[in-house]
Amino acid sequence: MPFHILVVDDDDMNLFLLGKILELEGYQVTVAHNGMEAIQLAVQKMPDLALLDVMMPEMNGYELCQKMRQPPLSTDIPIVMLTAMSSDRERVQALEAGANDIWSKPFEIEIFRQRIGELLIPYK
Repeated sequence: MPFHILVVDDDDMNLFLLGKILELEGYQVTVAHNGMEAIQLAVQKMPDLALLDVMMPEMNGYELCQKMRQPPLSTDIPIVMLTAMSSDRERVQALEAGANDIWSKPFEIEIFRQRIGELLIPYK
């Protein structure tokens, strides 16, 4: 059974591109356009990994990450924040919110694929 990855971004093009890259790698992908939709889908589908955009309206990625670390969701789900603006401050904020890592956009696709695989290795 393929790993299930939840991708959350308010930009349809980002969702499409990330979804296609992950599907071509054999992952099952669920996309959400905002934090509330992401929480509902995460509870229903219990993904193996979540990729969260930082800058979203209503609920930003940091707030979403904090909510995803609370029951009924699992603290074991690896969460990666995706941001166009990477600074040490943002990195610290992401880790404090409960993220496993924060990656800068745009990213090299081969590195992205490898890092996704590394996050999922403990669950094989």
